[in-house]
Amino acid sequence: MKNIIKYLEDERFINWVLKPDDEHGRFWEGYQSDNPSEIENINVAKRILYNLQTRDKDLTVDEKILLFANILKVLEAKEKRNERNSFVKNLLKYAAVAILFFAFGAILFYRQNALNPEYYSQAASGLVHLDEARLIRPDGLSIPLNEKKSVIEHMQNGAVRINNDLINPVDTVKKGSPDLNRLVIPYGKTSKLILPDGSIVFLNAGSQLIYPEFFKDKFREVFLVGEAFFNVIEDKGHPFVVQTTDIKIKVLGTKFNVSAYSSDKIIETVLAEGQIKLEHNNAGLFDQGTELVPGQLAVYDKTSKITHLEEVKTEIYTSWIEGTFSFEGTDMSRVIKRLERYYNIKFYYEDPLLGMIRISGKLELSESRQNIIDNLAMAAEVQIIQTEDNYYKVCK
Repeated sequence: MKNIIKYLEDERFINWVLKPDDEHGRFWEGYQSDNPSEIENINVAKRILYNLQTRDKDLTVDEKILLFANILKVLEAKEKRNERNSFVKNLLKYAAVAILFFAFGAILFYRQNALNPEYYSQAASGLVHLDEARLIRPDGLSIPLNEKKSVIEHMQNGAVRINNDLINPVDTVKKGSPDLNRLVIPYGKTSKLILPDGSIVFLNAGSQLIYPEFFKDKFREVFLVGEAFFNVIEDKGHPFVVQTTDIKIKVLGTKFNVSAYSSDKIIETVLAEGQIKLEHNNAGLFDQGTELVPGQLAVYDKTSKITHLEEVKTEIYTSWIEGTFSFEGTDMSRVIKRLERYYNIKFYYEDPLLGMIRISGKLELSESRQNIIDNLAMAAEVQIIQTEDNYYKVCK
């Protein structure tokens, strides 16, 4: 049984069967030559995928069971009554539990839940490191965002309003022209983005968001590096997916905050309203993911691949969109990291242990930078001394 499962779980195998190309063909031909004992298992797995690829995605549970029963009956009828036939009967024995949940899950995972490859290619091409905020349009036009807090709205006709300026629609029909935007917000700035479906995204400092010109597929997908608060318009027929480098968050309509900076060892997702589900990008098909209810924080450790849930005050994680940094029993190092990103400045410690001081309070970002730093020093009972233009020393 497990000898078939390993192929249905292998993305390279699924690509070879459903989207054959020369590279995958050479690999699997060589693999079969080197492993002739696996040819039978490969053929069974291929037939399962072939039977699934033309089926309706939205089958009921009863229809799924009937589908797999028919597939396995066909396999049994084609096999001779020998050792191979005995193997197929064993396969039938486990069909109701293993095949139903595994093989059908594999194909649906691949065809329905796989992120658009264009997102992967753009994300993998490396982050765009810019000193100024910019919206990079699908046609390559790079538009500077001069305001400290920019507002970008995508209109129904394809035009984009940036603050008070209207940008004409771009031609995304040209062959080879991906209809993806990249919003780049450097440290020291923030942005409010209204997506084509009306969903609102607040992008924090030092963040980037890749998103389509229009939502045309079953899933409304975006790719985030950094931190953002999402207020998603409900559309049950088109679930919203936030993809990061390590996890994805699936929602229907809700409000939540995601902090997924590439330099951080963890990814934090806090739910304010609604319901969301987190899935690890490389999870097995039996991994059901982690569901959150309002008031919960999910902390995903990039190293251990473990997600931890806890009850929190959501405003501590979302207050930045209202212009405040709230914290309660928080290590000073984490508060300082937020200030570094917000103001594009750097702190260093005379004693690294100072960063472990726990503090509670609220910083009003409408105040001057120096006032905020002074208030932080008072809350932590430390001194923060400016040593250069954008460098500060933390000491006792």
